[in-house]
Parts: sequence; C-alpha cells; structure tokens
Amino acid sequence: MKKILYLILISVLAISSCSEDFLTEKPVDDIFADNLLVSYSGFQNMQNAMFALVRDEYDRGDRYYGGTSFGSIPFAKHVLFSAGADNSWGNNRHTNFRHLSYPKNITDMEDVIPFQALFEWLYKVINTSNMIISRAENPDIDWQGSSDAEDLANKNTTLANARLVRAWAYRHLTYAFGPVPLSTEEITGSNYRTDWERTPVADIREVMEQDLLFAIDMLPMRTANNTVPSAAVARHYLGELYLAMGRPGDAKSVLQPLVEGTDYTLMTERFGKNAANPGHAFIDVFRSPLFSDGNMEVLWAFPNTEPENAATGYSPNTFMRNMWRNYYSSLSDISKLNHPDYPGQTIKLFWSLNGGKGAGRLAISLGAFNLYKYNEQDTSDVRYDENSLVWHLYFLNTDNQEYEVLKNGISLINLTPNAAMSNDADPTIKQYNWPSTKKWDYVNPIFEQSDADNAYNDIVYLRLAETYLLYAEALYKLGEGGEFWLNKIRERAQVTPIDGSEMSIDMILDERSRELITEEERRHTLIRLSQENGGDERLASNIFKTRVRTYNEVSGREVRGMWDDETPVLLPIPQAFINSNSGRVIQQNPGY
Repeated sequence: MKKILYLILISVLAISSCSEDFLTEKPVDDIFADNLLVSYSGFQNMQNAMFALVRDEYDRGDRYYGGTSFGSIPFAKHVLFSAGADNSWGNNRHTNFRHLSYPKNITDMEDVIPFQALFEWLYKVINTSNMIISRAENPDIDWQGSSDAEDLANKNTTLANARLVRAWAYRHLTYAFGPVPLSTEEITGSNYRTDWERTPVADIREVMEQDLLFAIDMLPMRTANNTVPSAAVARHYLGELYLAMGRPGDAKSVLQPLVEGTDYTLMTERFGKNAANPGHAFIDVFRSPLFSDGNMEVLWAFPNTEPENAATGYSPNTFMRNMWRNYYSSLSDISKLNHPDYPGQTIKLFWSLNGGKGAGRLAISLGAFNLYKYNEQDTSDVRYDENSLVWHLYFLNTDNQEYEVLKNGISLINLTPNAAMSNDADPTIKQYNWPSTKKWDYVNPIFEQSDADNAYNDIVYLRLAETYLLYAEALYKLGEGGEFWLNKIRERAQVTPIDGSEMSIDMILDERSRELITEEERRHTLIRLSQENGGDERLASNIFKTRVRTYNEVSGREVRGMWDDETPVLLPIPQAFINSNSGRVIQQNPGY
C-alpha cells in the first residue's frame, strides 16, 4: 500500500485535460517529500517508487495518467516503442492504435490519449528522478552510514540510480518524440513553468551522457540482484547513445568491459525452474530471469508477484503476454471445445494449457518469420522452434490426457496470410491462426483467473545478447567486423555462423529481430539508424521505411504511408501539453 501512495504523491507533472498547467505542482507532494526524504531509508523508498514507474512500461498505457482512459481494452506502453515497424503489425487492435498496421493513420487519429499518456508517464519518471537528485544535496540528510565514506557511498548510489533512470526516460522521449523539454530540476510550487521549449536532441544527449557516466562510476557492474540497474545497464545505454551520436569508437570502449568481462554471459546450458521441462537455454532465460535463478545473462529484470503473495497489497503485473500471444480462443475450432469436468469454463481450461491468455493485439510480421529462414536456418534455430513459438494448440480429452487440437489432421497454426491483411479499407485483421512468441508465457496459478489479461511473471527487460548486437554494430562501423559477436548469439541459437562478407547493418538488424523479437524497442532502433549523420527519419529512402516496405506485409503496403516522405515516424507532441504551455509556442512534429 505504501508503494501505491508513493506513486500517487509523486505525480507532479500531469498534463490535464482540464485547466491545470502542464507542470502544476500538487502541494501535498512537497509536504510528503519533505517528510520522507530526510534519510537514506526514505530515499530508498522513493527510489522504489521510481523503479515502479519504470516498470510501468509493461503495464497499461490507457489509464492512470491525468485520468485519461479510452476504455477497458488494455495496451502496454511498450507497444508504442516496439510495434508497427518492420517486424510487427497491429492485429486485434483498438481504434487508437490503427497506425500500427496503417502508419498513415497516425496523423488523423481523433483520440491521442496513448501518446499523451506515454509523454506524461515519462515526465513523471523524470520529475521523480529530479526530486531525488535535487534533495540528495541537502546537507542535513542522514545517509545512515557508519562512516563518512559509507555516507558518501549511499548518497552516490542514490544519485547514480536516479540519474540512470533520468537518462533512460529521455532515451524513450527523444526516440519517440524527438526534441522535448529538458528538465533537470525538481518541479515545485515556486518554479513550475508554462514557457517550456523543445530542447534539441543533441543537447539532451549531452545530459544523458553525463548521467550515464556518473552511473558507471558509482554503481557496481553487477548488483546483488538484477531487479535494480547496475553499471552494466548504464554501459549498455551509453554504448547505444554513442552510436546515436555518431561515436562508434566511444561505443566500443564503453561496451567492451561488459561484453568481454566475466560478470555476465549468454546462458547456453539448461538452468532455472524451467530446466526440467522440454526446451533449451534460450527459453530458460525468460522463465527464470533473476540472478537468484542462476541467470547470468539478464542485465535488468522487472519482478512481479500475484496479489495473494503481495505482503503490502501492491501487486505489480504486466500485459506483455496479452499483447503478443495470439487470440487463439477465438478460433472456431477452439471456441467449440468442451470438457465435462469444466462446465462453462472451456476457455479458462484452454488458456491454462496454452501459456495463458492472449488477445492478439500484435502480430509478428511474415517478413520477420522469414528472417529465420536465412540459409535454411529455421530447421535448427531454437528461436523458431515449438519451445519459443506457438506452433501447436492443446486441450484435454475425457480421460484428462493432453492432445493437440487439429483441423483435418493439421495444426491450427500456420503462416498463411488472410485476406484482411491486404484489405486497404483497414478492417481489424484478426489473424488468429498466426504463430506467436512464448517469451511472455504465464499461467495464473488460480484456475479461475487463467483467462485474465494481465500476468504476474518476472520479466526480462534487458539482456547481454542485445549488448553483443550493439557491440557488433560499433565494430562494424569502425571497420573491425563484428561478426564474432553475432556468431556467439547464433551459436546459442544452434545455427551456422556468418562470415565477414555477410556483415552489414541489415544483417545486424535481421539478427536483432531474430533474437529480440517483441523485446526490443524496435522503433527506437530504426529511428536511431534513420537519423544517422543528420538523416530525416521521415524520408521514404531511410532504413525505417525501406525495411517496413520490405518485411512488413501489412504496414508496408504502398497506400499505407511508408512509401511517402510525409508520413511521420516520430509520435505527435500531445496537444494538451502544447495548449497548456501558454508562455511559449510549441511547434508540433512535422507531418501532423
């Protein structure tokens, strides 16, 4: 319950749909912070609230912030960073997310709540970070160390975590919206503003660089558990930042101690709570993401727990499974199933046997599935097999034995496109017989809740395999190959290595898709590469739009906008912020 209170009280950056200003402070926040941020334990509590806000990336993006909501359909905020690029499209989607399968529609959406909620959430994170950073300088704080050195270490750890999270939030904001207001001080009743300006991305990145360098200096490479960030996380993001800044040499230098060190490694042997089940090390990484599980690959994990196990009543959860697992229960061959031992509960039984409920909001593109067929590697690639992707659906017979549900002796799951995928009148596609990832599988231990939208499994957020891919990109741009690091990933996937002649940015992007599908903030990656050397992410010739046209058979159709220079890729600045910023005119992103 305390964590819920913190989350409510730190929300001082709300964009209001009424008459409140963008950065209006609620007085109770200041009173609460004055009482809490007087000791190290108080700062730790506020830090936990900050991390809870970060974890909200996998929670719903349609509610909580400023009272905004577009109904009961959940949509994880992560979707706006990852979907609708080259390797995914909107499947069973809400009107607010038409652009995930029809990119041109991003400019004529009547309801922009998802973008407003995203923008607002990230500034809540930033102001919480700034509150910690600003108030940590109070000389009267009891840092609860046994010596001056311990006091300073506690203070610096607190500052490092807050500065890393601030850089993390601006990473999302700059990739999603471009230039945004730069705020590095706590917003209080005496300094809130209505004359914000959009700070150039280059200037924001200079602040991010210093924040991440500080975190690298002050945090250990490996923390006691990976549910809080470490210097490894800071190195990963700084390496990516240097690539975005056109500094591959610096990216190599900052990533090298992480990828070549011994604190982390790819998991190549079976481990964790899934090890006794059919599978392989790749899927074990997702079933057992914590250090305490023996996982040496995951740099940052988000812990969750079922409500019945939450001592304080606060139960963090995720909607990632609901987003990415297909809506298989809507298939006619599934909906007509029945079982005498589960009267009226057929669908609950079905989901309990098949990885938990999905709503099929998003689908992996056919082009992305075809990437696994490079040099016929799909026959051996563990990331493409039945332990990683849904290729079969199961039910119980009257003897309570599990059997595969078939149609004419054939699996219900296949890669045959339906007519709606190419219908430019833009219906809801509902391609429900499509395979989907098992990375986010979770079956609620309470049978009656097995068809719930949300899930309570611990979640992989960032892992070493992605760092290898950044390092390979840095080496490639320096003319030093980089295929060695791709091949370490490919070796774990049990596919043949590539040689130097096969290396290219497209090969790196292909491997990122094969390895990180649904995990990676794919739009961020493609926007970063499209903006290299001053490039315009809107141009039809850039890597974002050319890859969408090449690999996304839905979003990439000619009439849907990815063949045009005018279709935006960045998200729109929320109109509520533009309207509330009465002291200065804020320009909207081009194309809106």
